[in-house]
Amino acid sequence: MAVTLGKRKRDAYNLGVERKHSTADSDSEALQAIFRRAFEAKFEPLVGAPPPEHEIPNALPKPEEEDEESDWEGIESNDGEVVEVVEHPALDNLRDRATKEEMKAFMSSNPPPTTPKTTSTAKQKPKPMEEDSSEAANIKNDLALQRLLKESHLLDPSSSFSPSGTNRHKATDLRLRSLGSKASIMTQEKMPLSHRKGIIAKASEKEEKRRREAKENGIILEKVAMKKSAEGKRERGVGGPAVGKFRGGTLKLTKRDVASIEGPKRGGAKGKRGGRR
Repeated sequence: MAVTLGKRKRDAYNLGVERKHSTADSDSEALQAIFRRAFEAKFEPLVGAPPPEHEIPNALPKPEEEDEESDWEGIESNDGEVVEVVEHPALDNLRDRATKEEMKAFMSSNPPPTTPKTTSTAKQKPKPMEEDSSEAANIKNDLALQRLLKESHLLDPSSSFSPSGTNRHKATDLRLRSLGSKASIMTQEKMPLSHRKGIIAKASEKEEKRRREAKENGIILEKVAMKKSAEGKRERGVGGPAVGKFRGGTLKLTKRDVASIEGPKRGGAKGKRGGRR
């Protein structure tokens, strides 16, 4: 009998230690459940909070003396059905937006697209600095080559590549003309008449020589563009006379001016006098 009593005492001691741990855990869970109920009663329920695994009994645990006498049957658990409520407000917003877009597409008169819209999220990779520097160098070299080809006829084989004197002015004129300048900087508006006549005679002589050499060598050139002489009435100053010439404070009229003023004369029939009837 003593042996059995000793065994029951050791078993009761082990059961008491386990019961203490279980009661401590259940007390902490009960406190958390009470605080959660109070918070949800005052505010909105917590989103994503895990549902309680089991309901906490309202009755307080029995004292240890009464539990020692009863047989140990394990931890009691209520397997009642727990209702879990999960809300997804983001999905509702997406559905509302989709319904609005569908309604707008349905009410529009345009036909629906056959292919869905694909939005490319891939961003263009920035070019490295080496490629940018090489492109800038290539563009600079291209511009220099174009300028050299345009001005190559101005360079003398014996001289340097940098033009000087008249060639420099001609090169500047070519660059300005390529940029869109209408008038050449080589043309002078005001100069003595003898100089202008000499320049025109020299240009015409040079053109005639070029055409003669081309004709001798069998080269066909363009046709000579005939310039029309500007014929028209001379512009008169504001306030001047419309007929005749005003010189030295006197107005001089020619016979033509007088005839234009008087108009055509009316001549009578031959052998008859004009008079009253």
